[in-house]
Amino acid sequence: MKKWLLAALYAAVLVIALIYRSDIVNYMQKHGSFPVLVCLSALVALFPVIPYKLVIAALGFSFGTFWAAAVSWLGTMIAGSVIYALSRTVLREQARTYLNKFGMLQSFTAWVEAHPFMSVAAGRLIPVLPQMAVNVFAGVASIPFWTYTAASGLGKLPGILVYAFLGGNGTKHPLGSVLVFAGYVLLLGLMLHLYRKRKKLPSA
Repeated sequence: MKKWLLAALYAAVLVIALIYRSDIVNYMQKHGSFPVLVCLSALVALFPVIPYKLVIAALGFSFGTFWAAAVSWLGTMIAGSVIYALSRTVLREQARTYLNKFGMLQSFTAWVEAHPFMSVAAGRLIPVLPQMAVNVFAGVASIPFWTYTAASGLGKLPGILVYAFLGGNGTKHPLGSVLVFAGYVLLLGLMLHLYRKRKKLPSA
């Protein structure tokens, strides 16, 4: 019964966040309190009614690259830890059902078992792997919490820094922004290539 109540609560908050998504972004831009911004950032990451990349860019535009990256990184780390904990405990069966929607994760399993840290860190960079699914997968696979946290923190940094930089400097330094974004795209392409190459390897 508690599982259904928790799922209903999540759905209710998601609907409310969807209705007031514009107000949420405006509030984040107008209020510079670091703890408030981190909490709001975590809520947006937990209830993804707004693309998180847009949130990072908006924060970068309002507060600069460093503070936008710090707020976004802490917010998404908090949200990811909550999803990880729920997937590992009270919502384990629901998490397994959710993961069945992503066939691409099946070939990811052997890599996770052999290299949990590298797999989670890479999962944050591979563009075809939904980030929510990586959180859930880590919980269901019972990856140690500190391994998951350290790998997620490292894997999230490049993307967050790029979008925070673009939000804060996109109009001021267009050439530099293009070069930074191009480098990020190349990194994503490399990670996707390595993932597909790994996917073709026979299981041990």
